[in-house]
Amino acid sequence: MDKNKIIKLEYDVIVVGSGGSGSSAAQAAAEAGLNVIVISKDPLASSDTKICEGVMTVRGAGDENDTEEELANNIKLAGGDLPDKKITEAFAKDSKVAYDRLREHGLRPSINKKRNTPKTLAIAMGGHNKSRSVGHKNSGLSFGHVNWDTIIKFKNIAYFEDCWFLDVVKNMSNEKIVGGIAYDASNGKLLSIKAKAVIIAAGGLSTLFFPKTDTMRGNTGDSYAIGIRAGAALVDMEQIQFLPFCLASPPSYEGLLAGEPATGSFLGVLRDKYNKVILDSVYLRTRAECSEAIMRAVADGRGSPNGGAFLDMTANKKAKRSGKFFMEYLKSALPSAYDNARQALGKEAGKAEVPWEVRPSAHYMMGGIKVDEFGRALSYNKVSNKTKKIKGFYAAGQAMGGLFGSNRLGSTSLTEVAVFGYRAGKDAAEYVKQNKKKIDDTHFDIHHKKFFQLFNSNGKFKAYNLKIDLQRKSWKYIGAARKKKDLLAMQSYLDGLDEKVKDVLVKPNLSWNQQLIEKLELQNMILSAKAVTLASLNRDFSLGGHVRLDEKRKRIFSKPFSTLILMDSSSKLKLEKIQRERTNFITFIKYKINELYRLYNAKFIRILPDFVKDRIIENKYKKILGSKAESIEIQAGSLEAAPAEINK
Repeated sequence: MDKNKIIKLEYDVIVVGSGGSGSSAAQAAAEAGLNVIVISKDPLASSDTKICEGVMTVRGAGDENDTEEELANNIKLAGGDLPDKKITEAFAKDSKVAYDRLREHGLRPSINKKRNTPKTLAIAMGGHNKSRSVGHKNSGLSFGHVNWDTIIKFKNIAYFEDCWFLDVVKNMSNEKIVGGIAYDASNGKLLSIKAKAVIIAAGGLSTLFFPKTDTMRGNTGDSYAIGIRAGAALVDMEQIQFLPFCLASPPSYEGLLAGEPATGSFLGVLRDKYNKVILDSVYLRTRAECSEAIMRAVADGRGSPNGGAFLDMTANKKAKRSGKFFMEYLKSALPSAYDNARQALGKEAGKAEVPWEVRPSAHYMMGGIKVDEFGRALSYNKVSNKTKKIKGFYAAGQAMGGLFGSNRLGSTSLTEVAVFGYRAGKDAAEYVKQNKKKIDDTHFDIHHKKFFQLFNSNGKFKAYNLKIDLQRKSWKYIGAARKKKDLLAMQSYLDGLDEKVKDVLVKPNLSWNQQLIEKLELQNMILSAKAVTLASLNRDFSLGGHVRLDEKRKRIFSKPFSTLILMDSSSKLKLEKIQRERTNFITFIKYKINELYRLYNAKFIRILPDFVKDRIIENKYKKILGSKAESIEIQAGSLEAAPAEINK
């Protein structure tokens, strides 16, 4: 072990990740006067937040009758009663103040002049029962700039880019966090950082499924691997959100977002390769419902050429009166997604004159490190059936589980990172101030030795090749649709891959060692894949983002439970189940009645005579588009008059 290669640092709080949750966490801790270090393997603020559609859930933005209870219940019911009630209530309570905090740092929404509130999208995004999704002109870039500005403006926040956080360090009694270690690739050093609190905000695991993902390539499951190695439980790891309407081709566009359920608008449907409708009223469906419909068609041999289905919006375009309004809606609702589809699929598709071939793509994680409503990471004891806080350890954003359960409502991710990043940072600051004891250097020695044992000049496998194979197997066996025999095959494959990783080539240099980086990420991907596989095997029915093709759906009145993944003393993963509180029966029935009413109302409109249906939908678009609708009518009138002028 070369001690000259180790740089010793000391801060109050370590924040891992510089995206939405990391920047919010760093802000909260810095505002409390603490010294914070942000560790980011990507350039500062270059996260999923920066490349997203830029739509954020803000309670009450589109409906003044939207209560905290309404939003919390919407999340809990859509998530199959898996969400933690205290966490959903915290989300609903803080969504407005979290949004205002971002606006203070430069976020600029369009304003509804009548109500003097941020302007919401015209049609509620997937799964919402109220209009509360606020769009932003420059999409995720608007949020990325805010995150970057938040971090650099504080003098008591230091940051390292191109730096891989490896593990937290706990004290000898294994009770609390005393710091962490990180590989600083750009400077070729191992950072040994004393700190009394660590906040994991390092994103999800969707790179397991690359290229079938729309997320950043840095999502290699680091959050979950670090968390479970530190003794935290992982909750609902089978619940990965697969966005239904992503591009299946050409290869350069594969995995990118083409639209949300709301994109389908009033007459959009999903069709199989035989042109048969497999799902109608897509604009009212959740993302999970749409993804499941597509993957079941594929499993039945009715999928499109590239393993998806067809989003058919041609009926919207053909409508005599409302068609012209639909095109404006399509272009403006999710502009970057529309641009992806237009560029990838061609002019006819861009004009909605032909159906779009779409396929589910791995999006954000809905499970993760088990936390409480303040982001405090929890371990679990089977004997006592109780959870216990790991002192000084926190998680936020995709790193944390317990908020969404089996389905993430559209536009909630940006709210999640702002709410729980800040909550974790604030609580961590309070914890550090109460914890006055100095940290002993000896806690770090074993971690330094483990790091230098990663090098192997004689290894016969390349981590890069093993990673590509893991990605292919992950989509095949634990992707958007699963079967027991495939899950068992995945377990066997991962066990074999573990052995190969021991013999991976890593030459002993520290400056930008790509072999080392690939090995570090591969190890985390394997551990995360094991957790997903084990949880998937033990949820033997379809629920939300977890589709079991060989099993039935969850029965409507069955008792909800969450899966917990734990690591035992021999580093083996084991699973427990914890019961979840079922939603009040009356609230549940009201929610289902409202859901059915909206679906049957949409079906009723579709069977009306064309001229009646067209009038109704035209009025809906006019309400949605506001002043834009008037200019569209004027323009359309001018085009109709033009031939007459020419004839004169």
